[in-house]
Amino acid sequence: IILCSISGAECSNPCVSPQGNVFEKRVLLSLLTTNGGTCPITKAPLTEDDLIDIVPAPRSTVPAAPTSVSGAGFGGLLASMQTEWDALMVETFNLKSALEETRRELSQALYQNDAAVRVIARLTMERDQARQMLAQGGGESQQASASGGGGGDDDMDVVDSAGGGGKAGIPKPDLDVMVAKWTELSKGRKGRALPSNQASASDAASFKASSSTNLHKSSGKTGITCVDVCADDSDLVLTGGNDKQAIVFSRGEGKMRAARAAGTKPVRSVAWVNSGTFVTGSADGTVKLFGGEDYAELGSLDLESPVVEVSVQPTGAYCFASTEDSKVHLLGIAGDDVKAIVAFSDDGKLKYSCGACHVDGLIYGAGCEDGSVRIWDLKKGELAGEIKVDAAVKSLSFAENGYYVVAGCEDGYARVLDLRKMKEIGKSGGEDFGPVGSAAFDGSVKMLAFCGTKKAAVVEVKKWGDVVAEYKGHKKDMTALAWGEASRCIVTVGLDRALKQWS
Repeated sequence: IILCSISGAECSNPCVSPQGNVFEKRVLLSLLTTNGGTCPITKAPLTEDDLIDIVPAPRSTVPAAPTSVSGAGFGGLLASMQTEWDALMVETFNLKSALEETRRELSQALYQNDAAVRVIARLTMERDQARQMLAQGGGESQQASASGGGGGDDDMDVVDSAGGGGKAGIPKPDLDVMVAKWTELSKGRKGRALPSNQASASDAASFKASSSTNLHKSSGKTGITCVDVCADDSDLVLTGGNDKQAIVFSRGEGKMRAARAAGTKPVRSVAWVNSGTFVTGSADGTVKLFGGEDYAELGSLDLESPVVEVSVQPTGAYCFASTEDSKVHLLGIAGDDVKAIVAFSDDGKLKYSCGACHVDGLIYGAGCEDGSVRIWDLKKGELAGEIKVDAAVKSLSFAENGYYVVAGCEDGYARVLDLRKMKEIGKSGGEDFGPVGSAAFDGSVKMLAFCGTKKAAVVEVKKWGDVVAEYKGHKKDMTALAWGEASRCIVTVGLDRALKQWS
């Protein structure tokens, strides 16, 4: 059986084109008279002379009986119906061809429309940010001075969120040191090697409480509020508490190395500089530096507003402290003292609740009680942008890849933000976790750990809704957590004064 490429019906008078397509000759000639002599399949020029007739093998050696005269009327009717059928097949073929072409055009138009919408959205965001910065820059610049117990009479320049201020940002000698470190870290970020014993999500799923130690005072207002594991020596854990103390704890020895008074009010944040030095931030506005063999107090500075977070700049010569009055302070800690360098002042109507320094050291994020995350470009000395979330932000932490940041929120969710898109890309948790006071990516950026007041959990990166493991066991509210070396353990603390290790 030979089928026509146009009608799909069996050919009674088949022919083949130079391109190898088979047609019913009658149908093809009818179509060539209407389309200007073009092959309906290949669109190449085609004439009747180009066609080659196909003579099928005879089906029978018995000659056909002659058509009777009485059947002439019926035969004419069949011929008329055949002509109409051929015309219908030609029209159907043309409609199918037109439909396919329309589909291709529609697909291209939809793609172009989607690209245009994305460009418009980005331009609108940049316009709104520019308007906001222009409005904030319209006011007069402010200058303030800050001095403390160890800070002497050094003046601190205050730069507002539009980039104005006394000396327009970080002094050049300090900025040059930071930029050199930023260049070094950013170049090696993609090729960064992971430890050979790096833990995976399946390892985290099997973590159990391996130890529990009560720290800080048991009288008065009790509980541990913050924790940090030393990057240089993961055996050392630093905690701050409601008892106004900072404690250095050795995991291997299972005992305290030092307990130091960090202020007159609860300690809000602690951070290791190296295994022999650490800084603390207190609700009384004091930032203190401790170091030496016995972790003695080296210096302090009063920032005149409750400190919500302290973090060490990657050079180790500086630290950042964010305060409730919506300021980010850059402090020098290279010597045996804490020195004020510059403060970046945000909108006075905002109240900072947390903060974090970027892993490369030239970006700082501050979380606010109104659900906004403010991103500071420290190199330019100005506010770079804002990301809004649906609940008050209680904690912030940047990932080692440089573009993820996780915000622990009051509504029980750890929200993952992407600095490249300046928007939320996922969330983990729920109301059953309680307010999320701490969250952190592991060093491989393959896992995210976070803790609410009721429990902690680990999820895999990009699988935000799938909990790998949950950790419970604190008798009172859980307050903070930190990853250990190679992500092989997690340390959690709470208001029950317990420091628990999960491994």
